[in-house]
Amino acid sequence: MILFSSLLCENKPFLGTFIQTASPEFLEAAGYAGFRFAAIDLEHASYGTETLVHMIRAGEAAGMSMLARVPALDAVWIKKSLDMGASGIIVPNIDTPEQAAEAVRLCRFTPEGIRGACPGVRANRYGAGGSEYYRLSNENTAVIPLVESLEGVRNFAEIVHTPGISAVFLGPVDLSVSMGLCGDLDAPEVKDALLSMIRQANAAGVPVGALGLDPVFVKKLFREGLDFLAYGIDTILIYRMCRDIVQSVLPES
Repeated sequence: MILFSSLLCENKPFLGTFIQTASPEFLEAAGYAGFRFAAIDLEHASYGTETLVHMIRAGEAAGMSMLARVPALDAVWIKKSLDMGASGIIVPNIDTPEQAAEAVRLCRFTPEGIRGACPGVRANRYGAGGSEYYRLSNENTAVIPLVESLEGVRNFAEIVHTPGISAVFLGPVDLSVSMGLCGDLDAPEVKDALLSMIRQANAAGVPVGALGLDPVFVKKLFREGLDFLAYGIDTILIYRMCRDIVQSVLPES
């Protein structure tokens, strides 16, 4: 397993992406291209944990740290994703510090949390990791609240100080929808909120990441203190590549 916490400790910006297709080949290509992490999007993808474990294997083989974005703040989804070897969990729709604290509890074994334990899971190398596995998992599992609503923005100063979180992640698409802006990522209100949260996270000493699709604005986010970025989603990256080919290859009518 390539620890996401190790990437954060490098103290330099790095890139990844979200994955919605069940394509190990895409994951491998992304890793060979230089993406350092991928987040398997169980919230929006059509598949479940049976596919997740194969995607984690593929990403790890290509040198990436593998995260799972679970569908909700849910003990079963979090437990299964971690048992299958995810290096960390992105928990969507975190609006309050209480929800962020619950995410930490669900990702940690006793005494730090309430995660269910099984010695024979992939994350414990099917038992080869022994009893040390539980301590090491508590130390190394990345817990990443995803803030993506106006309520989350209002409570961000408290969320970012939640004990036990490894980083925070910012979701501009849902944020723009919650603002009534219908997914407009270029809206000044969205950009200002993202920049404000990055500065708050920096002041709190908490690593901060975000989803991004615009290279120009992404570079501004990095200049303002963003630590890591998920550049788009595999489906969007594939679509854009195909669209550009069609536009550049076909003769004008």
